[in-house]
Amino acid sequence: MTTVLHISDLHFGRPAVTERLESLKMFVGEIRPDVVAVSGDLTQRCTNAEFARARVYLDEIKTISPCIVVPGNHDIRWLGAVARNLDFAGLLRRKAHDFKYSRYTRHISDDLTPSLEVPGAVIAGLNTAHGITRGSLTTRLKDLGVIGHVRRRDIERVKEAFSNAAPDAARIVMIHHNPVRGASSGRHGLANTGKALRAFSSLGAELVLCGHDHQEAVHSVEERAPGLVVSTAGTISNRLRDGRASSFNLVDVDEHNLRITTHVWRDPDGFFPAAERSFRRKVATEA
Repeated sequence: MTTVLHISDLHFGRPAVTERLESLKMFVGEIRPDVVAVSGDLTQRCTNAEFARARVYLDEIKTISPCIVVPGNHDIRWLGAVARNLDFAGLLRRKAHDFKYSRYTRHISDDLTPSLEVPGAVIAGLNTAHGITRGSLTTRLKDLGVIGHVRRRDIERVKEAFSNAAPDAARIVMIHHNPVRGASSGRHGLANTGKALRAFSSLGAELVLCGHDHQEAVHSVEERAPGLVVSTAGTISNRLRDGRASSFNLVDVDEHNLRITTHVWRDPDGFFPAAERSFRRKVATEA
């Protein structure tokens, strides 16, 4: 059995809730998962102080279990995205790109598309947070800089991570933006959802981890390879949607099945399992 603790949208800053973060850390210590996967939005305002708090928290988690992280839209400096778009000659493109992610890379990691293999699973992280770019333009003004997209060259990084992994390892992709329309928000987080899911399926992915929408959900989608599962973790912060509680997902993978248990916050007692869904693994079906 391989256990992946999937958390998202910590939002260090004013939305962060200390008691929930401490309860989550205690839970990690109790179950000692094989890996903790954090699908973005570590901060609220992308400040150095918020990143410093997030860094301390992640370091504490890493003393218990390995951790893999990707950035979210709140973790990038919007001015860098604007500068990159206005640089039509391309003279400052590299500097603008580096500036956009500079606080994330300074405090968290300089790898925006990390991968991590543990016994039984490989997680390929993919950066979907690019700010206001051509790939994520939208007619909804309030979504400018919020919507994400999957770039072709990052798909190649996922392909490489999967190719180098053990044949029987569960193939997992982690992104920030939700590729399935949220029940409350009524919107996709990705601008190119269809292309992204088809690409993940073609690479043999069994599971996609994401956040962004601040509402927990588990879906099974059919995109070329049947059974691609999407785990959307809720937020640990107080930026809740439609009265939903803070939540995270616990993923258990064995030779035949993939089980996802959503844990929700019940004040003042902590996080408790609230719903569970199981799926037959694609490799088991093919066998």
